[in-house]
Amino acid sequence: VACVARALVADARGSGGDDEDGDSDDGGDAAPAADVAEMEAVIAEIERVGGDDYVVTDSQRAAALIDAERALRDEWIAAGLAPAAMDAMLAAYQAATLSALRAKERVPYPHGDAMPSRPPTLVGVEARVAQVVTRLWGEASEGEGEGESEGGAAGGAGGAHTVVARRTVAAGRVAVTQAVAGMGGVGKTTVAVVYVLTHGGLYRRGVLWVDASSVDRAIVSYRRIAIEELGWEVEEGESDTDVVRRLFAYLREARAPQRWLLVLDNADDPAALEAAGLIPPDDACRNGHLLLTSRAGDAALADALHIAAPLRLSTLPLRQAATVLLRVATGEAAAEVDEGVMAEREGATHAADDDDDDDD
Repeated sequence: VACVARALVADARGSGGDDEDGDSDDGGDAAPAADVAEMEAVIAEIERVGGDDYVVTDSQRAAALIDAERALRDEWIAAGLAPAAMDAMLAAYQAATLSALRAKERVPYPHGDAMPSRPPTLVGVEARVAQVVTRLWGEASEGEGEGESEGGAAGGAGGAHTVVARRTVAAGRVAVTQAVAGMGGVGKTTVAVVYVLTHGGLYRRGVLWVDASSVDRAIVSYRRIAIEELGWEVEEGESDTDVVRRLFAYLREARAPQRWLLVLDNADDPAALEAAGLIPPDDACRNGHLLLTSRAGDAALADALHIAAPLRLSTLPLRQAATVLLRVATGEAAAEVDEGVMAEREGATHAADDDDDDDD
């Protein structure tokens, strides 16, 4: 644009201006000096805003949009067109949905087999997801507190409550980190999947799902996110470290309310992930949430990620386990066990436990 403007200025000076000998050229009409000066001022402004060190603030962007809308309306009316048509067009732009706007900008989100599918049979998972929501977003919910609480997660998870520690630095609060922990098969990954499916829309900067079962698999996941989900070009010689750093820089650029969610699934060795640089540093974690699923113990999670107590899941209580088996066997998602049968079975179980105590 600046080059075109310079050509126009040169042309304006040349038509009717002085020639190389200093004589007046009467072959054309000279451009008014005021117009030439105005064009030169435009060139200077274009070069200024086009510089690498020029920063446009949000208020400047808003002011520019308002000025552009006003100028467009004035030109529309000056052309003899109906103002109502212009107002309708502007209203349509203003009413554009967030999803339509986001379609223009690629944000990461797990597709295909990048994230495990939601199990068809779920029992008690809603309560666990609600706990994750509370711990990540800091919203108090009724009935939460210290002590044991029944209720399982998808496919089988029950257990105790937890309180999560938030990583902080001198500059203020950074990423909120939550770990869903427990033995294999108790529903840790399912809790994370259901959380993503029900709350993923809250993360405007995107959802990154990483298979963290090993360092190598985590790197593969990060590369997939960069290439397939963000559409980045990754050079053949670009190292894994460089790709991960680029992703963390992407997270670092997020500003409220553009939160992001990073799920590290099966992060059973958090210390190895931390040592390999596969967990975002604190300065990259503002306005972000980290959610891990892990078999690691409390000490390992505390050392690597400063999590005071993970959301630890255990096996399902008998009644919920029976409900899962019934629904899987019958294919009926809403099937419930017969209360009389359950009471009889629970009574027999307690009797057997008493007999074992007597034998001891």
